[in-house]
Amino acid sequence: MAFYQYLKKTTVIDLKSNDKVDALKELAQSLLRVMNIRKHKPIIDEMLRREEAASQFIGQGVAISHASHTIKNDFAIIVGRSNTGINYDAARKAQAHIIVFVLSKLSSEEDAHLELRSEIASFFKSEIIQEKLLSTDQSVDIMDLVSSYETKVNSRASAKASIKSKNDNPIIIYALLLAREIKASTVMFFADTVKENDFLNKIKTKKNVIVITENKSRFEKDDSRFSELINLPSFPSSRTDQIKIGILLALSRSLIKRSDKVVCVSGNASIGEFDTIVTINVEKEYEFYFSTARSILPPDVQPEVLERVLGLASEIAVEGREGKPTGTIFVLGDTNSVNVYVRQLIINPFRGYSEAERNVLDPGLDETIKEFSSIDGAFIITGDGIVLSAGSYLRPPMENEVVERLPSGFGTRHAAAAGITACTGALAITISESTGMVTIFKNGNIVLTLAKQVPQSKGMLR
Repeated sequence: MAFYQYLKKTTVIDLKSNDKVDALKELAQSLLRVMNIRKHKPIIDEMLRREEAASQFIGQGVAISHASHTIKNDFAIIVGRSNTGINYDAARKAQAHIIVFVLSKLSSEEDAHLELRSEIASFFKSEIIQEKLLSTDQSVDIMDLVSSYETKVNSRASAKASIKSKNDNPIIIYALLLAREIKASTVMFFADTVKENDFLNKIKTKKNVIVITENKSRFEKDDSRFSELINLPSFPSSRTDQIKIGILLALSRSLIKRSDKVVCVSGNASIGEFDTIVTINVEKEYEFYFSTARSILPPDVQPEVLERVLGLASEIAVEGREGKPTGTIFVLGDTNSVNVYVRQLIINPFRGYSEAERNVLDPGLDETIKEFSSIDGAFIITGDGIVLSAGSYLRPPMENEVVERLPSGFGTRHAAAAGITACTGALAITISESTGMVTIFKNGNIVLTLAKQVPQSKGMLR
């Protein structure tokens, strides 16, 4: 979904006020005038009610405000900017520099709205886009910005094509030969190792090709050069952990089977070339996955929900909250069974909001979840991504063998996560406050652990 097809004014509005309410009114009125909608007050009142109920600030200086009305198309969009910044969320001292106002048709589908918000968030959080928008006082046309960005990417690709490309290195050829030799069913490429997509042109195979990336928008969904595209959580991770996550997410989507062999191709993003080939015999290497659970993913949990929550957990592990380490638990799926063993430690901060406002697939909820992660207790989340509660105390029946299986050093948070998955069909993800380690539990056992990675500089890990 190309968000810019819904732009009603392609020129970015320079917001005059640094007051949140006045700036939002100014932006909304600009859109409504362009659309020739005379009754502004009901729409602006709805927008402000949504803001009062839950801040629409999504991080990195970006906010996406929203209201609905009887309009012809599914959506209408306008974009405003403030180089000086708008005090958007006093509690978090958040400064918004880019505000996107989305007016949706009353009958628009929630999935389409979530997809649109996700695309808007990805575009305007981009460092390149923010630099172009905020480094000048001159008027900016979004379509020119989109066009120039695409031109820059294409020209860079053309320039590299005229010289020997780093992606011409023999690793890709060796990986494909190895896949044929060992009769692997799948070749998995960790695409963020390289900046361009031309490595896909070198892939000549009938094998199942899976591309793993933090930025799915750099690839076309219907690109015939690969079979499947998986979104990797956006956080610093070692190659070993990247492969672990890739295998886990591929299994959760039934893209590979336990009997499969997989060839994984990875490398160092700071160098910008593939330099590592790892062969995986799924059943042997990840035998523990299958000895502890018939299926990696609970039957009611959507794969994209697991991907999103795992990404949030990883970001919390690395960033903490306001510079302080934070630990928490996410419990996914089988919520009817889970709720039997839940007691609220605090008044549930998610109670009373619509399901659309509590969906983890909405990037607008990220900052709220990170804020509440500092509260003791767990997040309870349905399989389709609806957050039922935060600050929830888990009190499952604790069997000795479940506790005894935990490695030394794991405390009550991990014991609770193991316990809740032992007596229900849920999956639990924990973040250790002391180590930043992310651990996934299923059926009372540890399915996967991811060590916290500390970035030394952009593209490098310690």
